[in-house]
Amino acid sequence: MAQSGLATLGFGRDVFEPEHDAFRETMRRFIQREVEPNVRRWEEEGFFPADLFRKAGEAGVLCAGIPAEYGGMGGDVRHHIVMNEELAYSPLAAALEGSLSIDFSSYAILNDGTEEQRREWLPRFARGETIAEIALSEPGAGSDAGAIKTSARRDGGDYIINGQKSWITNGPILTMALVVCRTKTEGDTDGYSMFLVPTDTPGVTIRETDLMMKSCGGVAEMFLEDVRIPAGNLLGGVEGNGLRSALKLIGLGRVMMASKAIAACEAALEITRDYVHTRRAFGQAIDQFQNTQFKLASISTEIAAGRALADQSIRRYAEGRLSVADGARAKLFCTEVEGRVMDECLQLHGGAGFTNEYPISKMYLLARAHRIYGGTSEIMRDIIYRSM
Repeated sequence: MAQSGLATLGFGRDVFEPEHDAFRETMRRFIQREVEPNVRRWEEEGFFPADLFRKAGEAGVLCAGIPAEYGGMGGDVRHHIVMNEELAYSPLAAALEGSLSIDFSSYAILNDGTEEQRREWLPRFARGETIAEIALSEPGAGSDAGAIKTSARRDGGDYIINGQKSWITNGPILTMALVVCRTKTEGDTDGYSMFLVPTDTPGVTIRETDLMMKSCGGVAEMFLEDVRIPAGNLLGGVEGNGLRSALKLIGLGRVMMASKAIAACEAALEITRDYVHTRRAFGQAIDQFQNTQFKLASISTEIAAGRALADQSIRRYAEGRLSVADGARAKLFCTEVEGRVMDECLQLHGGAGFTNEYPISKMYLLARAHRIYGGTSEIMRDIIYRSM
């Protein structure tokens, strides 16, 4: 087994194989070449260009976990984890906040789509030609997916969709959404279906969400008014699988979020350690004060505990034996650790940490969002308690 992660901090890992580490190096080079030099400009412009997806496709970092026959690298879900970890390890690239990954939508089609849908769409995803995301949440239906109101009704050879979706990653440059709709009466657990909806379809309106955090990644709302799509765009060609398809990916999302949170912590500890070594006060570097040393030691210990739990979850998910509750535990613990670590690291930067000149300020804001994305910490606790 190969090691990965920030070796300078001593966090050895055995959850990845050599092919994952090779992919990590490819992803790291892509970030250094195509992302880091441009992030500041993209932030000023409000979003990164769609062309970044095509460059990522050319570099072979999109849909790495998709079989080669559909345009991917033939890897597994751990490639998806590696991609997001590398974005988190880079304080600059972290501003994309996972926007470069479209694996969720590709996995939905791979797992539950028809063969025709796989062959039509997956190669486009892998080349970066189509930017797709799953549209599940609504203003009144976040963690409570059963409250979805967006509906789709059959009309001859088409479906007509009406409703509203929110918190859609890459909304400003999205070209297709996998929209979860109600296709049966309320209360029917099999009453949800997923539809492939190109965003240039008449009746689709996209509005960017004004977030607390300004970065070059973004989310948007989608409004669907009498949107007519062909029945062939029903995922899998059968009604009733939409919510199950989305929920299967939520487990992966929670594992990814846990691992990404700890990767961000590792990066924050490294830059904070460097900062306190060079920043001087009262005639000495501030890492010579015992308070600083104890805080860094405590941070390192929390990160080590979080990394152990995250890697255990990665392994179990890859082996198909991660329970819903275990995924919730990993997401809960690791994102809560991230919040504490970022708070301490920002504090050790002093006033400098409260400026955009230092990356810890952006990392601090990102960490706050992670306790909400993919299910709030409160929802994670509820899932865990119900499993006890």
